[in-house]
Amino acid sequence: MESTLYLVRHGRPELPDNEMRFLGWTDLPLSAEGRRQAEATKEALSGWALDRIVHSGLKRAAETAGILREGRDAPFEEISAFRELAFGEWELRSMKELAENEPELFAARGRDFARFRPPGGENFLDLHERVWPAFLDLLDREKGNILLVAHAGVIKTIIFTLLGIPWQKLFSLRQDYCGVHVLSRWEEHLSVKQLNWTPRLGG
Repeated sequence: MESTLYLVRHGRPELPDNEMRFLGWTDLPLSAEGRRQAEATKEALSGWALDRIVHSGLKRAAETAGILREGRDAPFEEISAFRELAFGEWELRSMKELAENEPELFAARGRDFARFRPPGGENFLDLHERVWPAFLDLLDREKGNILLVAHAGVIKTIIFTLLGIPWQKLFSLRQDYCGVHVLSRWEEHLSVKQLNWTPRLGG
């Protein structure tokens, strides 16, 4: 039986400014822009059948999933293993500020994305250890169409593992807010049909 998986990043959260920041487990709600993004995505997905909707439990993902679920009766499930990478002491700090004030650590991160851990945080190997087994368990339990609302690091973990992409290529995959990745499943085989589709932009 063929089914479809939709991996959706949450909408834009309520951040203090437009700086690029390390946002992991800090539990921010959606911004007004993020809610508009989710509403537009809901409209674009309105004709698509869904058998289960899953989210990470963090507010920005749960709120996005709640908007996408409006008008549907699909089961709604929280799986905390799909939370974003934990950044520890780097939570909510801007990349610019860290590059200026902690240049050695920031440079170390750039040399090895997979293994570098911010103080008190996780690295991408840690993230893989919790995300990939949870993803396989979800596929084993649900054979129908699944919509997973999660985070950039989580979605990249799934896509990179599936395609065998090394972590040093982290920024080769664009991940917009409410960007949709579409996977096709036939029996036990997964294939990528579309990456980072942003219906609100007509892309």
